[in-house]
Amino acid sequence: MPLYQAIASNSFLEYSFLRWVLTPAVKESIREWIVPQQKVNVADRTYRVDYAISGRDLKIAIELDGFAFHSDRSAFSYDRLRQNDLHTAGWIVIRFSYDAIRLDTTRCVAQFQSILSRDPLLATFLIETPVIAQPDMEPTPLFSFSPSPTATHETTDSYFESVRNKLNLGTLRDCQTQALTALGNYFSTGERRAACVMSVGAGKTALGVATCLAFAQRRAMVITPGSVIRGTFNKAFDHQAVGNVLYGLRGGPLIPGCKPPQVLTLDREDGPIRLVQREDLLKADVIITNFHSLGTGNDEDDLLFKLEPGDIDFIVIDEAHIAAAESYQRAFQHFPKARSLLMSACFQRLDGRPIDADVVYRYRLIDSIADGHAKNLRVQRFAPEVEQTTYEMLWSDGSREEIVGREALLELIKDERKLARITAKSDTSIRQLMRVVRTALDEQVNLLYPVKPRVLFSALGERHAEQIARIATEYGIPCDYLHHSMTESRIRSIRNRFEQDSGDLQGVVQLKMLGQGYDFPPITIVVPMRPYGSFSEFYQFIGRGIRVLQHPALIGRVEPKQQFLDIIYHAEFGLDDHIETIYRENDMDPLTAHELPADWRLPSSEETLPGTRGTDTATRPETFVLFEQGEIDRRVVHDEERIEQRKAEREEEALAQRYAAYAQSTPQPVSFEQFKQIVRLMHES
Repeated sequence: MPLYQAIASNSFLEYSFLRWVLTPAVKESIREWIVPQQKVNVADRTYRVDYAISGRDLKIAIELDGFAFHSDRSAFSYDRLRQNDLHTAGWIVIRFSYDAIRLDTTRCVAQFQSILSRDPLLATFLIETPVIAQPDMEPTPLFSFSPSPTATHETTDSYFESVRNKLNLGTLRDCQTQALTALGNYFSTGERRAACVMSVGAGKTALGVATCLAFAQRRAMVITPGSVIRGTFNKAFDHQAVGNVLYGLRGGPLIPGCKPPQVLTLDREDGPIRLVQREDLLKADVIITNFHSLGTGNDEDDLLFKLEPGDIDFIVIDEAHIAAAESYQRAFQHFPKARSLLMSACFQRLDGRPIDADVVYRYRLIDSIADGHAKNLRVQRFAPEVEQTTYEMLWSDGSREEIVGREALLELIKDERKLARITAKSDTSIRQLMRVVRTALDEQVNLLYPVKPRVLFSALGERHAEQIARIATEYGIPCDYLHHSMTESRIRSIRNRFEQDSGDLQGVVQLKMLGQGYDFPPITIVVPMRPYGSFSEFYQFIGRGIRVLQHPALIGRVEPKQQFLDIIYHAEFGLDDHIETIYRENDMDPLTAHELPADWRLPSSEETLPGTRGTDTATRPETFVLFEQGEIDRRVVHDEERIEQRKAEREEEALAQRYAAYAQSTPQPVSFEQFKQIVRLMHES
C-alpha cells in the first residue's frame, strides 16, 4: 500500500501533502514515526498539528494552510502565536499551502527533505532521488477542504462535494472572500466555532450561503432569530428569486453550471413541526429555521427532536448577538461535531453575555464605506438651548405649571430617562426634528433623482408612532406606521406603499418591525425618535438604510462616496455616545470573557438608558415640551481624510501579510520596504 494511503487524512489538502510531498520524499518505513492530528500541550493551551514526525533529536510539526497567502489579520496573528508556542515546546514547524503544493511541488519536497535530514534517524528514511509527479489538484482553493479521497465519508456523493470545487469566488466581494479565507484557515486547525463580525450592508447573507457551500459535508442548517431574516436567507437560496445568491449576484453565478441545493424552510408559523417528517428533513441539503422552531429536543414539536447529532455538520447563526446564549448552545450540544459560523454586525450582546465563539474576521463600517458598499453617515443633531426650554406639567387636579430650564424640571422628576421620553413625545420637539428631516429630504431628492429617497422613523409605542406619522405628513412627508398588532394584510399593504416606487408613502414609523435583516437602500434618512439604551439596537436601526444605492440612473452620476445616510435626532435622546462608538470603530469589537471587568454583571432595568439619575416610578404628572429653540449640529462621522487613512492602513496590513508568507518561504528575503516597492511597481506596470 502506498504511503499516502497508509496514513490517515481528513481533507484533500492533507491527502495532497501525503501523496505529492511526503510519499516522493521518504520511504514507507517511516510510517510508524508519523502521527496525524497530534495534540501538543503548551502551558495551558492545547494545539493539534496536522502531522507530527518525531526522530531522535527533532520533533517536526507539519502545518497545512488552506489560504496561507491570503489569510486575514486575526488568523495571521493566531497562526504566529501558535507557531511561537510550538517553537517554545521544542517543535520545528514547517508549513505548506495548497497553492505551494499544487504549483511548486518540487520545492516543497526539497524543503521537507532538508528538515528531515537534520535528524540522524529521520535522515535514514530519505529517498535519494525523488520522483515527483504533477499534482492533480483543482485551482479553486476551497477544494482543499474537501474530504480526502482515502477517508471514509458517508458524504462522498453529497451535493456539497459535487459543487465545492466549482464555486466561483470571483463573484463575491473582497470582504466576503477574505472572510471565507479566515474561516478556511480556522476550520483547517480542527477548531469548530467561528464568528465573523461584518458591517451592516457588507453582505453577511451572501457569506452565509457561500460558507454552507464551502464547508458543509452532508447537510447545513441556517438559524435566524426571526422570520424576516429567515425570509432573507430563503430568498438567497431560492434560485428563481430575483437577486438570489446562487445565480443572481452582480459578478455572476456563485455556482455556475451546477444545480441548486435542496432547501427546506421551517417555521412554527407555517404549521406544527410535528407534521414535518424526518424523511423530508434528510432530503434537504440546507435547512433554514429559527431558534423557536429548534426547541429543546424533548418535544415532538421541536425540530431537534427529529434530527440526529450526525444529520447536521455545518451551522450558520445569523444576528448572533440577538440569540440568547442557551439557544445556540442547545444547537451546539445537539450537533457536537458540526462546525459553526456566528455572524453579526455588532457583537455587543443584548443580554450582556460574551459571544461563545472565536472571532476570525472583522470588517468594520469604515471599511464598507471605503469600499463603496455602505453610505457614509451624516449626523444632524438638534441641540436645544436647555436653559430656555419651557415645559408644561399637568397635575392630577387639572392645574398646569410652566417650568423653565432643563435642570429645574430634573429637580422635580429626578430621572433623565423620563426627560428623554418627555422630549420624544412632545409635538414641539417632533416638529423641530421634522423641519430638519424636510430639509435633508429635499437635498436627497435633488441628488438622487429619479430615485425616491425614503425616511425611516422609530417610536416608543403605537400612540407615539401615530403622532410622528401625523406630523410627518403635515410637513409634506407622506407617512404611516407599522406595529405587530396589525393584520398581515395591513402590514403588507403599508410596506408595499412604502417600498414600491409607485407607492404613495415616503416615510414609515416602525415599532421593531423593520429591524435586523431588513434591507432597503432607498432609505437615506433615519430618525430615531426615542432613546436607545442598547448600542446594538441603535446600530441595527440605522443599518436599515446604510447600503448604497445601485440604481442604473445613478451610475456615472452619483458615486457611492457621494451618498449619505442622514441620522437626525434630538440631543435629549442620549444618543451621542452611540455615534461616538461608531466613530471610534468599537462597534465591531466583541465582548470576550477575558475582557470582562472583575465586577462585571448584567445591567439592571434602571441602567437600560443612558444618563439615569433615578428610577422611572412616576407616570404622573404628565409633562411635555411647550417651547424650545436651538441649533443643528452637522458632521460627517467618517470624513474623506479618515477614510483615505483607513485605506492606507488596510493596504499596509495586506502587504505585511503577503510579506510574511514570502519571507517564510524564501531563503534570503528582501526587506519589507523593498518588498512594498516591488509590489507597488508591479501593480503600476
